Parts: sequence; structure tokens; C-alpha cells
Amino acid sequence: MRALSLLVVVGAHGLEIPPTPFGARRLILVRHGAVARELHEPPVKPGALYGGNVDVPLSQLGEEEAAAAAAFIETNCFDVRVIFSSPMKRALYGARSVCDVLKPSVVGGLEVCTSSALREIDRGEWTNKTRDEIAAQWGADAFERAAREDEFAGIYGGEGMGQLRERVLGCRDFILKRLQPDMSAVIVSHLWVTRCLLADALGEPDVLNVDVPTASISIIDYGDGSWPAAVASEQPTVVLSGFEPPLPE
Repeated sequence: MRALSLLVVVGAHGLEIPPTPFGARRLILVRHGAVARELHEPPVKPGALYGGNVDVPLSQLGEEEAAAAAAFIETNCFDVRVIFSSPMKRALYGARSVCDVLKPSVVGGLEVCTSSALREIDRGEWTNKTRDEIAAQWGADAFERAAREDEFAGIYGGEGMGQLRERVLGCRDFILKRLQPDMSAVIVSHLWVTRCLLADALGEPDVLNVDVPTASISIIDYGDGSWPAAVASEQPTVVLSGFEPPLPE
């Protein structure tokens, strides 16, 4: 569990999430749960990368994690008016879990909207290759270079961090524009997508420094000056970062 903000209070009943500040828009970020790479056909090798290139399903643990995340949001996050998800099945499962628990209490109902801009990073030729295999062909520092050098991604036909950031922040701005002030949106996506959103909000230039466990929840409040990306003049407020809701006993 990793909470990077002092805005969250640990009270007698667990975490106490503060209400959305007046006039702000809140994004609740959820990474998908643990996956069952062996259930994909063909199976993904243990320890291999798959990114947005392979639509692996959740494992039983991942489904339990998704349920725990949905339960946490139901209890602690209010005024949710829209749910966005990556179209990949591991994220969609979590988004639908959130929708199922929130929909009965939302006037007018609630649905899951998908966007390909929230798809996980394209791994190119690294798909289904382990880090050792990648290091042997592209160099021992290849993984770190891919996260920090946009040009390097072109060498293996993958997506650079700059490209990923551009599409993810563009999607974020679209969601914020659709959202009314004082309201919240849930975004269920992936490791690198969530890293981009959190790194931008934290002012962290290196996405590798941002920890996002499976099915973890992060919360960001956006005031008028903190978006859209092209003209932002202030940082948004990170309320919660990388919190792992406890699984039911």
C-alpha cells in the first residue's frame, strides 16, 4: 500500500477520503487486477511483456481484486457520473464491477464507456519476450531506455512514453471536459496508462518512480487551472496514490 498524499486520513473505520473540493473534477484511477497469462491462446510466457498487444484475461485473484476495488469505490467515492475503461478485457471486467455496484444508486443509470486511448502501451517486437530476452537483443538497459527515450521505442516497433502520454492526457482532458464540476469519473486501465496520469499529476518526470500495484486506486482532483494539458498553469491534487484495497477474508 502506498499513499502519497496527506489529504487521506486513517480513521477508526479505515481510510477517510475527503470530498471533492468545490468546483473541482475528480478522477478515480483503477489499475486492472492480476492476470492469467496462461489462459490466453497462445499462452504468454511467465515474466514476458504483453502490454496492449495481448488481451489476457484476469485470474481468479484478479477478479477478487477487481471486486475489492469496486467495493472500496462504492463505500468511499461519491458523485460518480461516468466510468471509462480500456477496451481490453482485463480492464473491462473491473469497470463493469464498479458499474454494477454504483448503478443502482445513480439517478439515470450508469454505463461503461470504452476508449482505445486507454489501451496499454504497445510493446511492438517485445510482445511475449522476457526482460532477459529483451536485454540479450536490445541491451541490458533497454527497458529503462524505453521508459525514458521516445526514439528508442522505434527500434523495436513499440510505443514511446511521449506517444503514450499524449494519447492518455488527451483522453483525460476529454473526460474532464465531459464531467461537471464537483463530480467524479472512474477510469479503469493499465499500469503504464495510470503511471502517465499519476506522474503528470505529481510533477514526476520519470514514470518508473510511480508505483501502481494491481487493482490499486488513485484519486486526483483537477481544478480549472490544472487542465487541459496544453495550457495547465497549476498542478492537480493527488489525494491517493497506489492504494490497494484489502481483499475480503
